[in-house]
Amino acid sequence: MQCLIVNADDFGWSQRVNEAVQLAHTGGILTTASLMVAEVAWIDAVDIARANPALGVGLHLSTTFDRPLLPADQIPHLHRTAGRFESNPVRAGLLYAFSRAAGAELEREMEAQFERFNQTGLAWDHVDGHQHFHMHPTVFRHLLTLCDRYEVSRLRVPRESLLAHFRGGGDGITPVVVGALILQLLCRINLRTLKRKKKLGGRPIFVCDRVYGDFQSSNMNAEYSLRLLDRISEPVCEVYYHPGTDYARKLPIAAQTEQIRDVELAALLNPEVRDRVHARNMQLATYAEAEIAISAQKESERASACSG
Repeated sequence: MQCLIVNADDFGWSQRVNEAVQLAHTGGILTTASLMVAEVAWIDAVDIARANPALGVGLHLSTTFDRPLLPADQIPHLHRTAGRFESNPVRAGLLYAFSRAAGAELEREMEAQFERFNQTGLAWDHVDGHQHFHMHPTVFRHLLTLCDRYEVSRLRVPRESLLAHFRGGGDGITPVVVGALILQLLCRINLRTLKRKKKLGGRPIFVCDRVYGDFQSSNMNAEYSLRLLDRISEPVCEVYYHPGTDYARKLPIAAQTEQIRDVELAALLNPEVRDRVHARNMQLATYAEAEIAISAQKESERASACSG
C-alpha cells in the first residue's frame, strides 16, 4: 500500500488561497490543508473546512515572515516591519537561538496559535510550519511541548532527496534549494529526537517517509508532478503545493481562467495527474487516514507472520 497526502499550505492567507484550496479539494486531488490562524482570511478558511469534512486540516505554524497572532506589546522582540515576523530566515534563526527574551515570546506566540486552532473545533490532522521553520531547534522544542499538551502526534518532517529532484527534472539549484539543504540536516537531527521520544500526547508519533515540494517550491506544475508520482516509492508520502498564492508561478495568460491562475492549482486539478495517482494504485489520504491505514497494514502483517 502507498498512501499519498496532497497538502495545500497557507490556507487562510487570503480569500483567493481559500477558493483555490476548496476547488482543489472538491475537483482535484487535494486531501489536506495547513491553516494559518493569524492571517486575514482564517475565519473563511475555517468555514470552508467545516463545509468540507473530508478535508484534513492542520496548523501551519507561523514564526517567520507573516503575521503573528499576539500584539506587539506582548511580543515586542518578534514584531518587525508592518507588524510581521522577521522575514530574513538567517536573522530569525539567530534571534530564536540566542535571545532569551525572544525565545520566551516565541513560546507564548506559538501557544496562542495552537489555542486558536483548538478553539475552531476542527480535528487536528497534523502540524507543520510556515517556511518549515518549525524545524528550527528552538521552535521544534516548543512545538513538541505544545503537541504533548494538545495531543497532536502527526507532524510534517520535510525530508526530500535533492538527487531525485534533479533526476525528476527539477528547476535546479536556486536559493530555495540551498536553504532546503540546511533544512535536511535539521530534519535528520529532529527525527532522532522523535525516535527517542516515541509518543506525543500519549500517542505514537506519525511522520511521512518523505515530503515533496520544497525543492520545486512555487513551481509544482503538472509536468513535474507527473514525474514525481512516477518515482515515489515510499509507503507514506506528502506532496505539498501553494495554490492561489501570489508567489506561485503563473500560467500563461491564454491558459488562465477566472479561478485558475497559477500552475500549482492547475496541477492539482489536472486529470492526467489524478489518473497517474490511480494508475500507481496510490491511496489519497489525510495524515489521520494514512496513520490508520499503515497501522492496519502492519497489524495484518504481524498477524500473518504469527499464523505462518
